[in-house]
Amino acid sequence: MAFELKEVVVQPRQPEQLEEFTLPSYSVRVSSRAKYVRLKVSVERGIEVIVPQGFDPAQIPEILQKKQKWLKSAEDRIAQHREFFVADSSTRLPEALFLQSMGEQWTIQYQGTLSSRVSIAFQSNSRLIVRGFIEDETACQLALKRWIMGRAQECLVSWLQKLSEIHGLSFEKAVVRGQKTCWASCSHRKTISLNYKLLFLPPHLVHYVLIHELSHTVHLNHSRQFWGFVGTLEPDYKAADQELKEAWRYVPPWIERL
Repeated sequence: MAFELKEVVVQPRQPEQLEEFTLPSYSVRVSSRAKYVRLKVSVERGIEVIVPQGFDPAQIPEILQKKQKWLKSAEDRIAQHREFFVADSSTRLPEALFLQSMGEQWTIQYQGTLSSRVSIAFQSNSRLIVRGFIEDETACQLALKRWIMGRAQECLVSWLQKLSEIHGLSFEKAVVRGQKTCWASCSHRKTISLNYKLLFLPPHLVHYVLIHELSHTVHLNHSRQFWGFVGTLEPDYKAADQELKEAWRYVPPWIERL
């Protein structure tokens, strides 16, 4: 399963006295793989209710009412997320990249040319050269994003492979993507998808994410057995998991806006 930004599984409960509650706006998604109702709150989609096939949607308002405290907390964090990016809404081009997970600091230099395209070159002294039609800021940012994804393919997949060999946890394939709502995921076919933005996180958090996904090759769920297994590989996983909830702050705002 994925590292969702905001998600909770709703287990069946006995009826209880409910407080006065204003029903928020939400969307419903039917999933053939879902066994329970899940609530997910994200910047892009707001409140999303994921239900199994055949679930009676008339029950959703009561579920949301029972989870109103969780929803309030999740929505507050989403509001902080939005404010963070609005506060840094500048479209100016970045002058540096700090890939914290690898301890790399890259300075960026822009060179305008007659070319209508934008390309990236790098020098041995940790400098990136952005060449081409640099007046197009979006094109420059997208070129930088492609370079970062390439770096993630080199570094993150290699890191995952080393941990796989150390712990004897094999996976079928690793891919690098640009997910909006998760840091990584593992499919039932043992394909591990890594978010290239992990490069901006501290090394200990990336290590935890990789261990988490490798553990899913044994337990493809978040059961008690899964967390027990994670704990044997990463004893301090609870602190890392909590810290990961705010890790989006390490990602440059200009990247999130692409």
